[in-house]
Amino acid sequence: MQLTHAEVINFRALERVDVRIDPKATLIVGRNNSGKTSFVNLFEKFFGEEDTRFVLEDFSTGRIADIEQARQIFAEAQAHAARGDTATSEDLLAKAYALVPAIRLVLTIDYTEEDDLAPLAGVILDLDDACFQVKIAAALETARPHDFLSAFWTASQRAQFDRVKWLRRNFSDYFTPTYRAVSLLDESVRRDIKRGVAESILSVKFVYAQTKMDDTPSDKARTLSKTFETYYKVNSVREDRHQSIEQIETALASASKQLDDNYATLFDPIFEDLRLFGVGTITPVQKPRIVSFIEASGILRGSTRIQYPSGDDDFHLPEGHNGLGYSKLIFTILQVISFHQTYERTTPRPALQVLFIEEPEAHLHPQMQETFIKNIQDFIDRKTGWKVQVVITTHSSHIVASSGFHTVRYFDRSEPQLTVKDLSTFQANVKATPQGDETLRFLRQYMVLHRCDMFFADKVILIEGTAERLLLPEMAKRSAKELLHQYVSVIEVGDAYAVRFRELLAFLNVKTLVITDIDSVCSRHRVACPPGNGQTVTANSTLKNWLPAKSSVAELLAVAPDGKEQGHVRVAYQIPERESGTCARSFEDAFIIANAELLARNYRQLALKAAFVKEAGADPAPNDIEVKAYDIAQRLSDHKTDFAFDIMLLNDWAVPRYIAEGLQWLA
Repeated sequence: MQLTHAEVINFRALERVDVRIDPKATLIVGRNNSGKTSFVNLFEKFFGEEDTRFVLEDFSTGRIADIEQARQIFAEAQAHAARGDTATSEDLLAKAYALVPAIRLVLTIDYTEEDDLAPLAGVILDLDDACFQVKIAAALETARPHDFLSAFWTASQRAQFDRVKWLRRNFSDYFTPTYRAVSLLDESVRRDIKRGVAESILSVKFVYAQTKMDDTPSDKARTLSKTFETYYKVNSVREDRHQSIEQIETALASASKQLDDNYATLFDPIFEDLRLFGVGTITPVQKPRIVSFIEASGILRGSTRIQYPSGDDDFHLPEGHNGLGYSKLIFTILQVISFHQTYERTTPRPALQVLFIEEPEAHLHPQMQETFIKNIQDFIDRKTGWKVQVVITTHSSHIVASSGFHTVRYFDRSEPQLTVKDLSTFQANVKATPQGDETLRFLRQYMVLHRCDMFFADKVILIEGTAERLLLPEMAKRSAKELLHQYVSVIEVGDAYAVRFRELLAFLNVKTLVITDIDSVCSRHRVACPPGNGQTVTANSTLKNWLPAKSSVAELLAVAPDGKEQGHVRVAYQIPERESGTCARSFEDAFIIANAELLARNYRQLALKAAFVKEAGADPAPNDIEVKAYDIAQRLSDHKTDFAFDIMLLNDWAVPRYIAEGLQWLA
């Protein structure tokens, strides 16, 4: 038995999304503010603590506007009713009721004949022998839309009416959570159920990123200590209590008896004075006794600390001296263990359990991030019979890389309405294409070997080499400052592999700039040559097979700017710095042409000045450097990183035109 789908309707930015839940671990990824946390919050509101409440702002903004429109239509209905036009009034009321929104979380559960179906007995509505699914719909809705709209409309007739304040103040009076089973074969067939029935089917646990961890020397927060206190409480109430718990309580009982005797000796003189205080006048004060009442949970709560060994085994350091990453990891593990033990002692046990973990990468270094999911899953697998499903929201490229495409659900907000993209679908689509297996293998290996954060970026730039990567921040600063305030993922892919990212970038729908070289070669001998040397073609697979899908250099140079775009992707390759000017073949000669005058003045301070002297002479003029740019670049081909560092030492250099235009488009 497992949860397979969670459909969310009208909750914050999640106007209508369907998230497929993996049998083991599901990764929720996306840019900041894309709705990942909202998805988790909705489960908490319907299946978490009892005091978790909905508020007006939990509705999608468009649905809040619908409430106001419903009030206006209700007002029209009232006016028609006052004139005796009952038919029109009833039609308008029906429209008004339909506009009153509801937040819904619809869960689809698959089961088999071998599963224990007792928890599902009240929600199986389909008698078809071939149907092995049930649906549970949790909703926040108003059961009395007429009363709600009537009160809303009546209030609006008063002076100084503020509709938002009124809705906030009266929200919980009219909008309440409901739970019902829904037929998969006919959605009009449904049965109301109590919250307790829903919770007996689905049990949830939340481990949030913003736990109150600190590493202050005063050790005031004691987050881990308090977590161990909770762990003790869970185990102390179990029927099959651990032997060590019995021993702890036996020791405390013995200590309590000794304290009673000592208390009696210490306080007896005071009690004797109290007894004699009222003799002869009033009833003597009865002699009280002080009794120690020691509970193990109380001892843990106030008097127990977690400590760690220092270099000297005889001296231990307090919890606050431990690193945040280690503390966060222990905290998360304890939460998972507690969830399992709660499951074991619950009778009857819930049919499903889902563990939500928010951003576990907080304070964890990359290697710990990579092994985190594996370790959690290994722990779950070791617990016989415990088939909990884990849902993780993350911004960690390391966690994504170690999990595989099939587990990833990408929350995409590039369009006005948020959509959820299932990367298992992407994987299946690519696999069906020629060389699909090879492309998937390349992408998986790339994600493991490199920090690939395109899943979390606002925009993406694919570049060829190290020189461009080193200089890109400064080039953006000089030509497109807006990019400095956006999350841009820069991915170094070489000249032959950018095309391997085509399907993934199209699937993610993220705005992307591909900066590549024109890589001109002579059409006959296929050897490198300047772009203007007769019949030349490109050797660049991106330009030939993706954008703009042309081989001839002449055709490439004739492509208009919009011809370099395809959907959310644009390519940038060398073009002349000025009309009818020289065109470069690579980034290095493009930079030399764009900065010939600057280099003529400053070439002596370059570490690679010998390349300029050998090709352009001992005292080259700007024109000499521009004419010889290709040859100078050829000499620099084995020293591209050093050339990038040379550029960093120069002032007031210009960004090559093709890169400047591309960055401005991206910005």
